[in-house]
Parts: sequence; structure tokens; C-alpha cells
Amino acid sequence: MSRKILGLDIRPDAVSAVLINSSIKGTVIEAHEHVPLSGRKEDRNGLADSLETIQQKMDLSDSICVASFPADEISYRNIQVPFKGQKKIKKILPYELEPTLPFPVEELIIDFIHIEIPDHTNTKNLITAAVEKSKLQSFLDTLVAFNIDPEIVTVGGYPTAFSLSKFLDSHKNWLFIDIDNNKSTIFIILSGNIGLIRSFAIRSASLSYKIKSLCGNIRRTLYALEKILGLDFELDGGFITGCGIDDLGFDKDMEQALGFPIERVDVLRFAEILKQQPPPPSWIPFLMNNALSLALMEIQGAKGFNFRKGPFALKKIWEENKKNLIQTGVFFVLVLSLGWFNVFLDSYFMEKRLARLNHQITGIFTSTFPEVKNIVDPVQQMKIKIQQARKNALLPGETEKQIRAIDILNTISKAIPKDMDVTLNRFVMGSESVSISGDTDSFNSVDNIKSKLEQADIFKKIIISAANIDKFDKRVRFKLKVNL
Repeated sequence: MSRKILGLDIRPDAVSAVLINSSIKGTVIEAHEHVPLSGRKEDRNGLADSLETIQQKMDLSDSICVASFPADEISYRNIQVPFKGQKKIKKILPYELEPTLPFPVEELIIDFIHIEIPDHTNTKNLITAAVEKSKLQSFLDTLVAFNIDPEIVTVGGYPTAFSLSKFLDSHKNWLFIDIDNNKSTIFIILSGNIGLIRSFAIRSASLSYKIKSLCGNIRRTLYALEKILGLDFELDGGFITGCGIDDLGFDKDMEQALGFPIERVDVLRFAEILKQQPPPPSWIPFLMNNALSLALMEIQGAKGFNFRKGPFALKKIWEENKKNLIQTGVFFVLVLSLGWFNVFLDSYFMEKRLARLNHQITGIFTSTFPEVKNIVDPVQQMKIKIQQARKNALLPGETEKQIRAIDILNTISKAIPKDMDVTLNRFVMGSESVSISGDTDSFNSVDNIKSKLEQADIFKKIIISAANIDKFDKRVRFKLKVNL
């Protein structure tokens, strides 16, 4: 069975879409598009125009959509909490973030991811992302107008950063910058974990001025991360992507300004499940990386930021599966009915068999003891007759010493005072003696138990065969041999 996954990367100045078909035969890229956002036309926004173009060029029917929300419209915070439970974190998160956010928390949708920081074992480090409900609602309304209802809405650029954190050497520190024409987002990857996310505007009067503005923001962000997490680290390199790096020398100029290697990302080169196919025609990595990473996250089942929660959680399960659910319900009722019918038949035949067995038992009893005319419970009456026959079978002069276990237990119970701290946990009865095991609070108590039992008429002799103190609970474990 195949699945179609649509990765929809929505940015401040463009929309990129990658449609992947995943089946048991393999995973292939069916189609891809990159459409710059146009200006607002009458009552339509640029996003609607771009989505219309994508819908005309790509068959989006029956596809699962994973979309990104523009990263520059999201507020990010790094916080620490003293516990790890998801439920507790969700409860206290609004109170922790409220003093630091420019909007009331009730107007925001907040999600978070965990980050692992060395030497921070006693606290849980989080990156939180908060988006205004009104903007998210407008975003989803625009998508739904084109029959696109994404299962996941995540942070723009985050899927690519997440993919890099898994592809790259986990013992090194990396920088990933998602660059648009006038905005950029930084993801700092520390030892395989995303440690910080920040978005900021960049001045783009000229290429040199744009790079100077961008690198200045990067240095300030790195300094802020050292202060926030209390770490002293060095970057091993950086990766860039986005529609703002179309100039050929962009990465080299950044490398000279920052002093460490900068490389353009090509997610298609890293993706194992897509390595068997050549790049599609007109594929430009820095324009399609984020959309491809969105689709790959869904295929791989990776978890991360998702703003489809609370009032924006998916509510289409019943509508999409109504027919299947009804069929399943009918099948369940049918199976349940057959089950009850089977129980009824089993009960009926069991009663018939029981009546037949009772008749056979009565027949055996009457043939064995024909003198008994009043038959009430043939099994019990037969037991009594057998016991009487055994007593009558004793030879003359023989005596039968019959001491019942219940009588012994009753004697022990009466002999030991109720206020004595003693627990009996083993009782083994033989023909001539009884072995009793238990525990009590002291050796004196063992002696008291022995003396009390010696007063009973049915016991000939009491012997303490063992008495030891348990190392763990400090109680005396004892064994008594009682001669009958």
C-alpha cells in the first residue's frame, strides 16, 4: 500500500512543495514546485495565489500534508524545568513563559522539544515555540480553502535542522542557517541536539551588507547561547539553505566573515531512502530542502514541534473513516452475537451432559448400596458409606488415632495469646508429628510459644528445631516440631 506525502514549506517570500510516494517498492519524488509569493490581490493574499499554482501543477489528492509555519512569526525561548514528566511540563509552561512573551499566553499555541545538554542532568532543558492563534487560524483557513488540511504544522526550517542533527557527526557542534531574502533563522546543533532557535531580519541593500548583517546576528546569537546554557563551545562548521542564497559566492563570503567552514545543504544527498534515484529535473537543493525534509519527517515518523493541538487539533478522523468504522461496528456486533449464541449452545449441551452424569452416579450408588432408599446427594452419601466401611474393616484390638488438622490448628490458635507478635506461615502434618514454621519479634517469644503449646493435651512434646534472626527485617524465624 502506497502513501502520498506532501511537504509544504511556506516562507515569508515563497512556497515550496515536494510530493513523495512511499510504498513497499520504494520511495520516489513524484513532483516538486517552488513558487514565489506574489503581492496581495484584492481580497486574496500571496499565499493563496502560490497554493493555487501548486494545486494546478501537482496532483495533491489523497496526500498527507506536513506544512511549515513561517519561522519569523514564532517566538522561541530556552527554559529549564526541574522535572521530566510531559503532563507536568505542559501545565507549568504557560506560567513559565508568560513574563517573557509579548502576547498573553491564552492567545498563543505553545509547543516544546527536549534538548540534552551535558552536565545538566538535574534539570530538563526545553526549547519552546509559541505562535499567535489568530495567525495560525488564518494560515489553516487559507490551506483548507485548497483542500489542504495538514496533519502537522511545524516551525519553518526545523525539519531540515532536525535531519542534519541525525545525519552529521553527533560529537561535533554545527550551525544551520535558513536564509530568506530579508529574514533568516538560526538553528544551533550541539552534539546531535538542536540547542537554540532564533529568527531575525537581515538588511539586504547589497550582498556584502546582507552578509555583514547576517554574520553579526549569528555572532550575537552564539554569545547569547553561551550565556543561556552556561557552555563554552566552538563550532565545527555551518550549513545554509533557503531562497536567499542564490548568489554563487554567498557561502564563501560567510565563511570568511565567520572564520569556520560554511557549506550549502543538499538533503537529497543525505536521505538514504531516496539515494537510489537521480535528482528530479529542475531540482534546486537550496529551494527544496525544507519541503523535502518535511515529507521525510512524516515518512520516518520523527517527532518535533507541532502546532496542531488544542483548538487546532485534527478533527477529521470520523469523517475520513466513517464508512470503515460503520463496517467495523457491524462486523463487531455480528461477531458478538455469534459469540453469545456459541455460549448458549455450550451451556445447553453442558446441562445435558451434567444430567447424564448425575443419572450415572445415582445408578452406581443404588447398585452398590441397594439398602439405601432415601437418595439426596449420592456423592456425599457414598463418601460416608466408604468411611464407615473403612472403620468396620479395622482388625480386633486395633485402635485408630484420629486427630484432625482442623483440631490441631484450633488448639494452636487458642494456645498462643492474641497480643503476641507472631506469624505462622507453614504447617506440615504427618502421622506422628506436625512441623510449624513462622516468625516473631524475639527469642523469648519463641520460648513462650513453646511453653504455651506444651500445655495442650493433644501434644506430647514440643521441640524448637530452629530459631534465627533475619538480617533484613530483624525478626526471629523459627521451626517447631510437635509430637502427637
